[in-house]
Amino acid sequence: MGLFGKKKKKKKEEEEGEEEDVQDEKQLKKKKRKPRKKKKVPPKPWGKKERKTLAIFLLGTILISAFLSFRARSWKLPGLPRLSIPKFKVPILGEEKIVIEGDISKKEITEEIIEGFKSKTYGLTGVYGLYVFNLDSSISYGVEQETVFQAASLIKLPVMVGMYLEEELGKLNLDDTYILREEDKVGGSGSLSLKSEGYEVTYRELIQLMGKQSDNTAYNIALYTLGKDRTEQIISSIGMENTSVEENKTTPEDIGLFFKKLWEGAILKKDDQDELLSFLTNTIYEDHLAAGIPSDIRVAHKYGREVSVVNDAGIVYTDNPYVVVLMGQGVMVEEADLVFPELSRFIYEAESADDL
Repeated sequence: MGLFGKKKKKKKEEEEGEEEDVQDEKQLKKKKRKPRKKKKVPPKPWGKKERKTLAIFLLGTILISAFLSFRARSWKLPGLPRLSIPKFKVPILGEEKIVIEGDISKKEITEEIIEGFKSKTYGLTGVYGLYVFNLDSSISYGVEQETVFQAASLIKLPVMVGMYLEEELGKLNLDDTYILREEDKVGGSGSLSLKSEGYEVTYRELIQLMGKQSDNTAYNIALYTLGKDRTEQIISSIGMENTSVEENKTTPEDIGLFFKKLWEGAILKKDDQDELLSFLTNTIYEDHLAAGIPSDIRVAHKYGREVSVVNDAGIVYTDNPYVVVLMGQGVMVEEADLVFPELSRFIYEAESADDL
């Protein structure tokens, strides 16, 4: 090989070496190169499915809230008719149950009282019940008088009667002393719960406390003394078919029947009857039924109150005496506190005008 050939070969080798160096350098750079970070993809807006799910959830929440609120007001909101919901049926709009019994010649007057009652309570929240029984003429009328209401402290009435009945049967001496225990105490109305353990009180005083103060502790002791079974027997014997001490339920008509029979002497002996009615007179709760009656007219009554419940019922001792029962359920108590005296006065004036 000549000199020229050697030079050419050497040059080719050098070029091939340089080319290998370039390839090696490229490979090295690839190895050192850091991997690219993936770009963050912004979250996609909610799709149709998500929006639909949210809408159903919000609508369900609103409907449940409305249902609970409406039920708490006994299906009656201001200015609307009461919604009646029979079992296993589609809800329908219902009307108040109205019954007039007795002298047909008085029907026009009683209808005026009923319409007045409905008018005064129509714009209020909740359901109001009325039952009136004229003790001289035996005329009775009412609105929602067969509807079951929460009894609240009206349930104390058959327990008070039961204590007298136990004495009449020789099973209890009302002048015996009961020693207060800490576990007897119940909060709420009445002063007995404020007494110290070991305080002595007679059973007769327990009845008085239930009447004058609607004392819950006195009721607790009396109910324990009688027993719930015996109390339910007494309720049944009076004829209060829709009243339950266990469920704390009653109707305006049942409470009216109680006072009617008490007045007639069909439940207790005369002395016990008179004493019980005295315990229901001039109570600490004179701002509702009694507030609508002139102060010189006696009212023997029982008041009851719970959350969204206001009741008052008793005997009004006019020349033509009558039993009146006012009950409210699912109500706004502020409205009830105002309308009860107004209703009582309206009924009293109508009943008094009927006497003329």
